[in-house]
Amino acid sequence: MSKASTTLNLRAATADDLDAYFLLFSEVQALHVAERPDLFQPAEMSDAFQRHFNDAVAQAQKEIVIAWLGDEPVGAVHYEVTSLDPTGVYLIDRPMLWIESIAVMPHLRRKGIASALIALVRQVAAQQGIADLGLEVWSFNEGAARAFESAGLKVHASTMLGEV
Repeated sequence: MSKASTTLNLRAATADDLDAYFLLFSEVQALHVAERPDLFQPAEMSDAFQRHFNDAVAQAQKEIVIAWLGDEPVGAVHYEVTSLDPTGVYLIDRPMLWIESIAVMPHLRRKGIASALIALVRQVAAQQGIADLGLEVWSFNEGAARAFESAGLKVHASTMLGEV
């Protein structure tokens, strides 16, 4: 790696970053497909994926941030400002910042990239006066769970699935 590429640069994705984000998304999706092919489908540069990406880039309450080492995309976080309970029925409703997805290239995991992305999300939340962060991690993804716990996130609920 050249000296210029050793500095991690985090920047908001633009419409031109579709391919870079797809590369990162594909890595995480492959992990999920390998563990639960009954639930997850392989990554595909479909119209639906492109709409999903463009929606996140265009909407003010959503954002994708890509981590770059030089011109190599090495990580990404997709988050949105939402609400703890939009129905107002179950929980005391308050704003939260929801991490929809976070990805780091496998050969660069455990190098601080996920921590930098989570720190950025925390900064965004703080700037907007939001006290709560949330995300979902699948039980088979123990490495991600450890990374999130190391970043100070804690399990607050579990989702259970079963066959009928």
